[in-house]
Amino acid sequence: MASQPPAAPPAREKLPKNRPLVSAPAPLGRVLPYVLFAAALVGAALTVVFSQGHYGLSWLTLALFLAATLVGAREIARLRQAAHVHELVMEGAHGGIWAWNPVTKKLHASPRLLAILGYPENSLTDSEAWLALMHPDDVARYSRAVADHLKGITDHFYCEYRVRHHNGDYRWIASRGIAVRNRHGVATLMAGSVTEITERKQDEERIHYLAHHDQLTGLPNRLLLAVHLPQALRRAKREGSRVAVLFVDLDRFKNINDSLGHNVGDRILHTAAGRLRQALRESDSIVRQGGDEFIVILSDLQSSAQAAQVGAKLLEAVAQPYQEGDHAFFLTASIGVAVYPDDGKDMDTLLRNADTAMYAGKSAGGNTVHFYTGALNERLQSRVYVERRLHQALDNGEFSLYYQPQIDIASGRLVGAEALLRWHDGEQMVPPDSFIPIAEESGLIVPIGQWVLDTAIAQAAAWHRAWGERQGLPPRIAINLSARQFWGGGLAEHILERLGAEGLPASAIELEITESVLLRQEGDSLAELRRLEGSGLGLSLDDFGTGYSSLSYLRLLPIDTLKIDKSFIAALDEHTVEAETSDALAIVRAIIAMAHSLNFQVVAEGVESTGQLALLRDLNCDSYQGYLESRPLPAAEFAARYLG
Repeated sequence: MASQPPAAPPAREKLPKNRPLVSAPAPLGRVLPYVLFAAALVGAALTVVFSQGHYGLSWLTLALFLAATLVGAREIARLRQAAHVHELVMEGAHGGIWAWNPVTKKLHASPRLLAILGYPENSLTDSEAWLALMHPDDVARYSRAVADHLKGITDHFYCEYRVRHHNGDYRWIASRGIAVRNRHGVATLMAGSVTEITERKQDEERIHYLAHHDQLTGLPNRLLLAVHLPQALRRAKREGSRVAVLFVDLDRFKNINDSLGHNVGDRILHTAAGRLRQALRESDSIVRQGGDEFIVILSDLQSSAQAAQVGAKLLEAVAQPYQEGDHAFFLTASIGVAVYPDDGKDMDTLLRNADTAMYAGKSAGGNTVHFYTGALNERLQSRVYVERRLHQALDNGEFSLYYQPQIDIASGRLVGAEALLRWHDGEQMVPPDSFIPIAEESGLIVPIGQWVLDTAIAQAAAWHRAWGERQGLPPRIAINLSARQFWGGGLAEHILERLGAEGLPASAIELEITESVLLRQEGDSLAELRRLEGSGLGLSLDDFGTGYSSLSYLRLLPIDTLKIDKSFIAALDEHTVEAETSDALAIVRAIIAMAHSLNFQVVAEGVESTGQLALLRDLNCDSYQGYLESRPLPAAEFAARYLG
């Protein structure tokens, strides 16, 4: 039954090209019964002819006749038994037998083969009838496999293809065979077997689908992306069109998983994926990158403006409310776009640049379509450089702590100092706002933050010993903590161990935190803070007024000090009458009044002028820090100026 299989057939002994696949008696074995039977007939005739007076000859002939009859009958019985056994083997293997004459095109299909396909006997008598049942997509591959074997290119014939069942369904079959050739090497007969493999093929298709699709959303995964995107790029190069790669990331989706659980999050993610798919053309592709990230391929574009239009449709699709029980939820997305050939000519470059653009949009607040630019790449390269150098900076001893004094407004007395991290990268001082956000995102803030804690506590202990011998208790040292330092747990234990090792009372240290410590569920940060507060450490809330829900957190956090963010202080202008009624002044006045009503101390950050200080004094602010008093100073310089 006349392309090679995806995997070779089971290994077996190589057969001669003129030997049939199914073994049969040798030619002499096939004709021997008939020769013996003919001899018996001749013997019988001779017996009759010579029966008169030739008893010796007649008895000899009769003996030959009986022997021939016995041998012939036994050989015929053996052949019948072999044929029966062959039929049983094929039936047990759920297979059928076929034989085909390449010259006359006549086909013989066994009853078992016809039963597999649901057709009556004698309904498939030639190869044209067989080809008419074959799936159109498989005809060329089948014909090529037959031709290769007839030409002697292949030692045997094997092909997997689909044939239409009598009920109209297509069934997968595996057909094997071998040609019998004449002395000139020309095939005069092909014979073999057929086995149905529909179930195996369905299993293979299921395995292939699961390997190339995301189980939650049903969308293709990155394995298919690696196929579709290069195809789209080759077509665009050939046709002179454009391809856009869109990196889609749902904004703050982790908050849904953290607050509502992963089951609800999975349902919302499934809905969002369906909406994204519906917003695209049939010719576009979308894959789930993982988590809440998707990658969209827009092919056959004429301009980048088309990508912007599709991006806007995707944002609109994501923004529709999501209903879970009695609650409605709203999502936004950040979309980064890179366009072939302007932003890259290969898959890896386009994906990297689209990802960069997406992060730029997310940093700008999200819910936007952001196109890649060369400037973004420069910033990315700078970020990669900074992150790589940060890994080395701690080991190379490039960090140091500077201390900025905190002054009591009423008395002008030094009451504390904030420890501030500085990085000396060779001869260059790297600004904190250039490397601390990168350290936060990369997780390097955890080992760096531990170094800051240990160094500041050790310095405070040294000052405590020197200061205490001469003038009593030194100023309290304020140390900033990152929310990520709470994630793994054990932070309070480490701080208390360090205090004990240095012999430093807990009251000598103040820890500065932001509201972000409560925005994540990793670790029990609130319990850690309460333990620290209960041990006597001071706790202050930094950057107050710039967070998400500052007022709601005041009742949860065990703090004793509020620090007014410098952005509010910078807006105070003592040279104008309008300052008395300005929004900034109203906000500062409200913060101080509220804090005092809750028995909190108030520290103003970023005070740079005497006018700002005068306004804060009038508002009864407790203390301040800023360039008006002093820039942050190295430890030795701070000690010489304030502790000498």
